[in-house]
Parts: sequence; C-alpha cells; structure tokens
Amino acid sequence: MIRGIKTPKEIEKIKKACALSDKIFPEILKSIKIGITEKELASKITRLIRSKNGKLSFRPIVAFGKNASEVHHKPSNLKLRKNHGFIMMDFGAKVDGYCSDITRTVFFGNASQRQKKVYNTVLEAQRRSIKFAKTNCKAFNVDRISREYIIEQKFSNIPHSVGHGIGKKIHEFPRISPKSKTILRNGMAFTIEPGVYIKNFGGVRIEDTFCLMTGKLYQLTKSPKNLLELV
Repeated sequence: MIRGIKTPKEIEKIKKACALSDKIFPEILKSIKIGITEKELASKITRLIRSKNGKLSFRPIVAFGKNASEVHHKPSNLKLRKNHGFIMMDFGAKVDGYCSDITRTVFFGNASQRQKKVYNTVLEAQRRSIKFAKTNCKAFNVDRISREYIIEQKFSNIPHSVGHGIGKKIHEFPRISPKSKTILRNGMAFTIEPGVYIKNFGGVRIEDTFCLMTGKLYQLTKSPKNLLELV
C-alpha cells in the first residue's frame, strides 16, 4: 500500500516517462510500412526510446492482424501487408527509474465496419472508466464500468484486469480488477486499458497511464487515440 502512494517527485518522473512515450509515437507511425515485420517494428520502438535517453519499461508488444487477438503477443516475423487491419502496439519508457505504459491500436488500410465497432467500443469503455475514476472510489468499479459496457456491446469479457499500478515497476499496487478491494487515493498512478480480443479476427486495446491528485484523475499519456487508418 505504501508503495502505491507516489510522492509529487515520483509523479513528475512518471510524467517524464509518459512524455517520452508520447514524443516517439509519431515517429513509430512513420515507420509503419508494407513489409515491416512485427519484430522490426518492436525493435524500432526500442531504438526510439533509447535514442531519447530512456530505457524500456518492458519489451514492446507489436501485433498485426489476427495476432492482435493475443493479449500478450510476442512479436514475430510476420510481415505487414496491404489492408492487414489491426496493428496493436503496447510499449513504455522508463525515465529516472520510473515507468510509463501505453497501448495504441491503429489500422493498416481501411477499417471494416466490424473493426470500427470493436475500436469504438473499447474507446468508449475506456472513456467511461476514466470519467468514473476519482479519489476515494473503489478500484473494482473502475474495472466494472469498462467490463460491463464491452459485454453490453456483445463482445467477450475482458480477459485481464482493466488496469494496474505503475511506478518503479511496470506492475505495482493497486490493481484495477474485479477482485480488487482497494479504495483509490491521491498519489496513486495506474493504467486504464480495456480491450476486445476476437480469435482469428484481431483485437483492440487502448491504454493510458493516469495519476490521482487533488481528488481528480489526470491522464499522463496523451498520444491521440482517434481511430486511425494508415492508407
């Protein structure tokens, strides 16, 4: 519990890590071309973080097409092709010993109506949890709001917690999960990351890092998350 409450100085370090992740995101998008492999794009993310004097919070996850249905997909030699669809990128920088965590899903080619529905469902689920989260609310309710909305939209239940604490390690206290008994407090930093994963089709996860200060929730990762089609 003590480690879950960050000091203002610790929050500033997490902010710096989030700012670095945001800074490289446009450069990541420029690297997405026909023929690049998941491994190559993951390596590019790693190089970009290190080129800005950052370290990795964890090894980047990059998943194309159907591979985006795997929550923790290990980047492969799959090459990106025209109209491949989903590109999920989960990555984080570490600055001054503190981590960031962000996931963005974009589309290579024009997204189908089904793909758009998946994306917009996850985006709205995250928006609802963000709107609800505040100091003194129950962590499991932040999870519940995303989870219930996704199920209402006729998609499968989220197979992971909707969020986790973040700090010196990528996963810390608190957990934003159905079984969490935590009351959220000022000084807590955590992610909100709902997702929809459909086997043999693909998936979407949208994740940002947040912190609670003066009773309010502040979003620390600020990369755009409007539906993006790279054509």
